Amino acid sequence: MATSIAAIGVPTSLGGVPLGAELGPSELRKRGLFDRLRDLDVEITDFGDVPIPTNTRAGIRAGMGPNRLASIETVSRWVAKYSWRALGEGMTPLVMGGDHSAALGNIAAAAQVVPGLGIVWIDAHPDFNTQETSPTSNVHGMVLAIAAGWGPSPLARLLGFAPMVHAERIVIIGARSIDAGEMSNLRRAGVRVYENEHVERYGVRATIGDAMAYLAANQTRAVHLSVDLDVLDPNQWPGVSTAVSGGMSAADLCLSVQTVAEMAPISSMDIVELTPPEDAEGVTAEAAMEVVECALAPRPAVQLAGEAARRSSATSLKAS
Repeated sequence: MATSIAAIGVPTSLGGVPLGAELGPSELRKRGLFDRLRDLDVEITDFGDVPIPTNTRAGIRAGMGPNRLASIETVSRWVAKYSWRALGEGMTPLVMGGDHSAALGNIAAAAQVVPGLGIVWIDAHPDFNTQETSPTSNVHGMVLAIAAGWGPSPLARLLGFAPMVHAERIVIIGARSIDAGEMSNLRRAGVRVYENEHVERYGVRATIGDAMAYLAANQTRAVHLSVDLDVLDPNQWPGVSTAVSGGMSAADLCLSVQTVAEMAPISSMDIVELTPPEDAEGVTAEAAMEVVECALAPRPAVQLAGEAARRSSATSLKAS
């Protein structure tokens, strides 16, 4: 359980279109995430937002040209610097995105400092494309591949070493949109993928338990937890940039991250792709805050189940 957290804002959509995710960090602050964590006896320090190139703050609209790549590298180095400072001071860095490219610097810093680091990637997309396989050339769809050493050298070797994390220490949970070339990459790399269908068939606890046992068998001693909110069902939680039909409930996502926290130390975390312009009622922002609470200030399972039931009841009453 994390008792001291460093919040790091990464207000960028450089990783890909559509725009809007750059507003995520300010939305989480505005809605009181830090006060909620303090109410749960978690010490939190806001490191502020990393610098974003002023002419690209909202991102570059298409492709992965040299300007975009250089800007993402710059931002990632700043994130790594903030994260490295947090880890050096005994805190858990919490990156608030921003698109999923915000995770690169956090992973790199944790990999440099934390022995036996693994990655738990909870996302509707595996983000394991390369420039050769990506249908869009958006970097936010390549982030996990880059962390595994597949991708442009300035990013893959961000802190001078690659891979950041070996493929056998990576698990993907909840994927339901996988490009053909991306699937080939995953198979060649040997990354373990638990698609959304697996979660629905076997349940959250069994799926996460199997994933964590797999990581433990590969000498994983701590995990970087990366959560893309598009893993949620957009019919109920629409505030994301790249929605895919179907997906988890907020209660199942909370149970997922809490189960991870019960089974391994969380060295670092990302919560990304919150897109406030798509979240008119704030339900996705609320889910994001609950996920952070469940991961970094986990409650007993019986309490979590009770809260999920109350949320479900409230949703039913609202619908009626």
